Amino acid sequence: MLNFDENAVLQDHRNGLALIPQTQDIVDRLCARGYSGIFYLGIGGTVLYASQMLHIVRELQGTLPFHLENAADLCCEGNVFLDANSLVVVESISGDTKELVDALERVKAIGATAIGYVEKVDSPVAMLLDEKVVSKNCAYYFWYTVTLRLLHNAGQFPDYDALVSDMQALPEAIVQVYREADPQAEEYAASYCDEPITYLVGSGNLQDWATCYGMCIMEEMQWMKTRPVSAADFFHGTLEVIERDVPVILIKGEDRTRPQMERVENFVHKISAKVTVFDTKDFSLAGIRQEFRWILSPIVMRSAFQRVNAHLEHNRRHPLAIRRYYRRLDY
Repeated sequence: MLNFDENAVLQDHRNGLALIPQTQDIVDRLCARGYSGIFYLGIGGTVLYASQMLHIVRELQGTLPFHLENAADLCCEGNVFLDANSLVVVESISGDTKELVDALERVKAIGATAIGYVEKVDSPVAMLLDEKVVSKNCAYYFWYTVTLRLLHNAGQFPDYDALVSDMQALPEAIVQVYREADPQAEEYAASYCDEPITYLVGSGNLQDWATCYGMCIMEEMQWMKTRPVSAADFFHGTLEVIERDVPVILIKGEDRTRPQMERVENFVHKISAKVTVFDTKDFSLAGIRQEFRWILSPIVMRSAFQRVNAHLEHNRRHPLAIRRYYRRLDY
């Protein structure tokens, strides 16, 4: 396959599994101490990763006091529920994102406890954390562990140990996802890489992936104009601009919102001749029980779209690392 390093994928996911015990220990200690609220804090892709977890919490009927905060908004607006007994959770790859650093400084001034996943141990973000997990290319495992361990400790996810057991099969299962997704990813990129605009639709714990992929990969890394929209909102505006030659990517998962996606799919196939459907049900996921597949849809779909990345980069002759403005201009 094009630009595919199986050993690197395996290692990333093994790194993810390796961080679970440390993350569990941090969560257990903080739960024993107690907290007034849980704040998932990020900006751009990181706040969208966190939001996917909160969709899972909702479907599991979790009642813990979760809050989702955009770091830039927190700095401007504050949050009356954020206090010295709050638990703040972050992720940062670069470790120096301005808005996140500013927000964490505010968090520390309030006296709240901040924990996070970082990839640079001596970065500004890392220095502002009370507890940190350091690894590479495996942030999803941190988010899953924090979220589901908090629910488990509150008696709201009794299947935690069973899910973690199944997750041991993910490295090999995800490699297979890459292989199974590749033909469709190649076809999509070859057919639609130069379209003037692309609509991406997701629902439930994948609606934020639709936004993340459109914003962080297609716009930032490929300079492609996109319009991500949730399936819930699709029929309140977006449907009127779908035409025969407008490409639509449908990102389907296996949670309770799947009927929303089926409704959108039924409509767009009547109108557009350029519909691509990526569906987690199409991936085998050996070793993962049926009842856990929907929970793992975010990590599965991100893996499938790594193949879209590779083929877009090739067909557009545009390396993902090239930016015009991001971190190149003073803004």
